[in-house]
Amino acid sequence: MTSNIPSERNFFEMRFFWKMMFEYFILWVFFMVNYFYLIPQFYFNKKYIFYFISVIGFILMYLNLPGIIIEWLPFESMNRSFGSKDRGMRRFPIYLIWTSKILIFTCTSFVALFLRNNKRFQEVKEEKQMSEIAYLRSQINPHFLFNTLNNIYALTLQKSDAAPDAVLKLSKMMRFMVSESSKDEIDLQQDLEYLKNYIQLQKMRLADTSTIQFSIQGATNGLKIAPLLLINYIENAFKYGVIDEVEHPIVIQIFIEDDQLLLEVKNKISDHELRADEKSMTGLMNVKKRLDYLYANRYDLKINETKDFYEVKLNLKLND
Repeated sequence: MTSNIPSERNFFEMRFFWKMMFEYFILWVFFMVNYFYLIPQFYFNKKYIFYFISVIGFILMYLNLPGIIIEWLPFESMNRSFGSKDRGMRRFPIYLIWTSKILIFTCTSFVALFLRNNKRFQEVKEEKQMSEIAYLRSQINPHFLFNTLNNIYALTLQKSDAAPDAVLKLSKMMRFMVSESSKDEIDLQQDLEYLKNYIQLQKMRLADTSTIQFSIQGATNGLKIAPLLLINYIENAFKYGVIDEVEHPIVIQIFIEDDQLLLEVKNKISDHELRADEKSMTGLMNVKKRLDYLYANRYDLKINETKDFYEVKLNLKLND
């Protein structure tokens, strides 16, 4: 009696086996392209039309290309050895075959999306932590802390009524950095109070405070914002800008309307040569990455830099 079970050699010559191998290969290619290119370039950037067109293209390739390739290859031995069994498989309902393939493809797509989203979340979380650490270090470094303490000391010698207020502002800043900066979102009013304290402490070292123009227009109305987004652009103006020219003041303006926030910062660029560590732009790069992740398609950042002036305009939609 002749067995209907094909030999191992014949099995690897079968049309079914090689078609399955080509299908798995296309699935693997799709997973890699989806994970490393389609999701970061299209899905994360809200280009959903391009993303789904690309996915549909891979689906069509997955469903049709293996069969087309198989037609080019010789399988006479398979037809002889597998005969009746192969014909039985051909009678299997085609819609069930396609449904199972689309289900496998969909699962592969969702697995890639889940893994990439998780990776992105971890990257942003690490970048946020690094940004917080870097910013905390910048705020308590000797240049900021010593200048502030010296100014407070001078106020105490003069028995100035401003000394207690300066100590309170510094204390609030330190408390904010310790307790609030690690949160995903905080009240916008808290963030603005932090900016006010920072600017007031910076003004303490100036003979003429008119060289810094700071204004806030609009009501916060319970709006929330990710911490440490605005301060970096303001700090940048003090670090790289001229702070003692009445003709070219540092201008910091914040406009709030409904759930829209607009930050404008303009300063004249200082000729003072900074040390290598002071020139680091890591903080601004980290903020840009956080904006891309937290406020994708909800912000507009324009930076205009000339030989003499540096200007930043950040338009932020706070509610999703």
